Amino acid sequence: MQGDDLDLTFLRGSSREGEGYRDLALGLRSSRPPDSTSLGTSKSAKPEKTRKKDPKEDAELSDAEWEIRTGRALFVLQETLPEFFKIGLVTNVDKSTGVPVQSSSVLPLTLGPSVNPLDFLQQDSDAQDEPTEAGVESIYSPKIKLEYTPPSALPTPFPRTLHIEGFPLFLASASFMRHTMNALYSDLAVTLLKVSFNKLPSFPQKDLSCAGGLGKELQSRREKKRHSREKSLSVRFMVTGNARVSGGVSEWEVESTYIFSPLTGLIHKQVINSIHPAPHQAVYDSLSKLLGFSWSSGSGNVGKGPAPGTMCKARRN
Repeated sequence: MQGDDLDLTFLRGSSREGEGYRDLALGLRSSRPPDSTSLGTSKSAKPEKTRKKDPKEDAELSDAEWEIRTGRALFVLQETLPEFFKIGLVTNVDKSTGVPVQSSSVLPLTLGPSVNPLDFLQQDSDAQDEPTEAGVESIYSPKIKLEYTPPSALPTPFPRTLHIEGFPLFLASASFMRHTMNALYSDLAVTLLKVSFNKLPSFPQKDLSCAGGLGKELQSRREKKRHSREKSLSVRFMVTGNARVSGGVSEWEVESTYIFSPLTGLIHKQVINSIHPAPHQAVYDSLSKLLGFSWSSGSGNVGKGPAPGTMCKARRN
């Protein structure tokens, strides 16, 4: 009934303002343009603008919801990483049960000169649109970033730090590694060695001496809240497998850091801290072909960067 009270107040206020409201009732000329909404419906037009706004733009999770979301991400990684080479990268979770949800779509990756390196973009877009059913959400941000700095600088045209941005490319790189490793090795297994939450290094607080009393208090609260949400997840695991050609056993130790968004609680950045032993350069060559890199080679030439339409960024330090 609150809306009715607002309408009555509006009508009473209009009658006190003079002849404006009666002029409209008599059909007399008004200063408002002819195609504008009437005074009686002007308030109902405002919700139209709010519906067009992105709900994620202003939505900020409460502390409890933020902790729940980061906890779900931890559980999904713990439960699904050991099965990565069998089921692939699991990115979704059931919000009501906390159970990881495996995507039903399969991303076929076939390297070759006749393959369009951008085919996976549409397939991954479809896969990303799949979990729109109620109660299912991703643990990764749509703008997830993946970074890895090899221990030794790669030759030109590779940058010092490899950088992939966007959920489709993030999925494609994970699928590429899974298919490639399964083609070269059998009996692949992932063993988790360490999974722990860490606080990100704190930065010096801003000087609030010039702020007013209330403004200083609010800003201080925001700083404390953001600092409490500066959390990352460290994951270290061992990958073992038998080489299909030689039959020898191979193993790699990988350590990564997953950084959560202070606003949404989703993983918005993954930094691969180390891979020991480091991947061979042939891995980077194959990955660059798959993702559509088109850097020119030779001294004095400037790299062209990623092929048009890709969302991958390469960055030199």
